[in-house]
Amino acid sequence: MSQNKINKYNGCSKPQISCPIPTAIFIPLTPISSFLYVSSFFDSTVQIYNITNPIAPIHVGEFNGANLNFPSGLLIKDNILYVANPAPGNNAVEIYNISNPTAPIHVGHFNSGNLHFPDQLAITGTILYVSNGSDNNIEIYNITNPIVPVRIGEFNGANLNIPSGLAITGATLYVANSGNKSVEMYNISNPINPIHVGQFNSGNLNEPVQFAITGNILYVVNFGDNTVEIYNISNPINPIHVGQFNSGNLNEPNILAIADTTLYVSNIGDNTIEIYNISNPTAPVHVGQFGAEDLDVPNGLAVLTLLGDSTKLQVISCCRAHFISTF
Repeated sequence: MSQNKINKYNGCSKPQISCPIPTAIFIPLTPISSFLYVSSFFDSTVQIYNITNPIAPIHVGEFNGANLNFPSGLLIKDNILYVANPAPGNNAVEIYNISNPTAPIHVGHFNSGNLHFPDQLAITGTILYVSNGSDNNIEIYNITNPIVPVRIGEFNGANLNIPSGLAITGATLYVANSGNKSVEMYNISNPINPIHVGQFNSGNLNEPVQFAITGNILYVVNFGDNTVEIYNISNPINPIHVGQFNSGNLNEPNILAIADTTLYVSNIGDNTIEIYNISNPTAPVHVGQFGAEDLDVPNGLAVLTLLGDSTKLQVISCCRAHFISTF
C-alpha cells in the first residue's frame, strides 16, 4: 500500500504527506467613522461634524477650552490636533488630544517667540511647517514629541509674500503665496532645509490661499475669483492647469479638505461648507452644503478617520482556511 496519503480540502486534492507552513493574508483596515473639524473664526470655536456619511454631515459638538481666539488652520497627526491661533496676544498653535474625537482635551501650545499670525499647517514625517503670514516666512518645528514641538528653523528665500496654505506631495512643498498671486514650490528632501525650485500661476490664480491633493491632482483655492483651480502634478514641479470649478456655489472659498472621494470647500462668504464628489477628480460635482447654523467664517478644515481592526487570515496551502484572527 502506498505510503502517501491524499488530503482533500474543499475539493482541492493532491498527494502529499503534510501541508506546508500556512501563509498570512492581511485584509486592509476599514474605516468605521470619520469626523470633520471646522474652525469658526469669529466664534473662536472649532466645530465637530460626523461625516461617516460624507454628504450628510451631523453636528456633534464644538470646543474652545478658553484657548482659542480667531482659530484658523487645522492639522491632525495621529491623535493630536493642531490649531493655528493667530489673534494678537495669542500668535500660537494650540495642541489638543483627540483620542475621544468629540471631546478634545487641550494639552499645550507653542510659539517660541517666532509666530506672528500663524495661518496654515503641513506635516512631513516629524517635521511641522507653519505659515507665518506677518513675517512672510514658513516656520519649521520638530514634532518627534508631538505635544512639545521644537523650533529648528524657518525659510523664505525672498520668494514669499503673505504665505498662507501649504501642501506636500512626496518631496515637494507647495506654498500659496497670496500676496504675489503665485504658488511657490520647494524641494524638501532635506525637510529642515527647503530649496526653492520654482513657482506657477498660469494666469489662472488671483489670490491663491489653500490646497488639497488627491493622487496626481492638486486643487488650489482661488479666493479672488471665487473658484477652485485644478492642476495635474504628475510632474510635481511642473503643474499643468486642467480645469476649474465653481458651480455657482462658491462665495469667497478659502480652505479645502478631502475624505476619500468627497471634497469639502469652506465658503466664508456664505458661512457654509460646500460638498463635491470628486470620483472624477478633474470634474467635481456639487452634492450639497452644510454649516450655515454653526459657522461664522470657516477658516480651517481637518478630517479624522477612525479605522477598524486589521484582520489576518491564516491559509493552509492545500486550499483550506485554517483560522481567522483579528488584532
